[in-house]
Amino acid sequence: MTRTSHRWQSKPGSFDTLHATQIFPSDNAYGIPALQHTPVSRIPAWLVPYRQRIRANEPPRDGAIHFFSDDYRFETVWSRPCKALEALAPYQMVLTPDFSLYRDWPLMLQLWNTYRNRWCGRFWQEQGFTVIPTISWSTAVSYDFCFLGVPRRSAVAVSAVGVNLDSPLDYRLFVDGFVEMVRRLEPQVVLSYGRLPAACHELAEIVTYPTRWTNIRAARQVRE
Repeated sequence: MTRTSHRWQSKPGSFDTLHATQIFPSDNAYGIPALQHTPVSRIPAWLVPYRQRIRANEPPRDGAIHFFSDDYRFETVWSRPCKALEALAPYQMVLTPDFSLYRDWPLMLQLWNTYRNRWCGRFWQEQGFTVIPTISWSTAVSYDFCFLGVPRRSAVAVSAVGVNLDSPLDYRLFVDGFVEMVRRLEPQVVLSYGRLPAACHELAEIVTYPTRWTNIRAARQVRE
């Protein structure tokens, strides 16, 4: 017996930071978790950012939690998934976390964030939540993996917030990715946090939700 053998009698709290002991079923070579089909019989009346308090007159069952914000604000849903359930508990519907896929990042990081997106979604489905997949992409190279794990003919969520649509390159990359998403997934409805280019509306049924900043500007105008 060594002097440190007692450490092997229990596992430290951070022994599985990759969640390798909780692997979900996959339908692709990368092992990206496969989400269960999301029914479209009921879509959220409103969206609220993760960990933001809501008004008492907004029943949690009518809305859904979204993650269209800086990644660091919701990193805990991956790093401490069981703890994060406390913030999700009042809701019945959640969008999968929008971990970033920047086009100048190595593909491995983009693939990893796609994996984390789907892993959280499948984990929440196992906890009884209705989960709507959030889809994001970078360049055409990301098409190889960024749509994996999402069932066809389901509801999905996207956002162009943070995309410089005035830039011809950024505009084309976003619209091209949207076209590819529709071609591969054939979504019954697309939930959009913020406005999308008009070209997107020609391709799918889209339900648009105001961004947080839109609501803030509206409130300021009312006060004025």
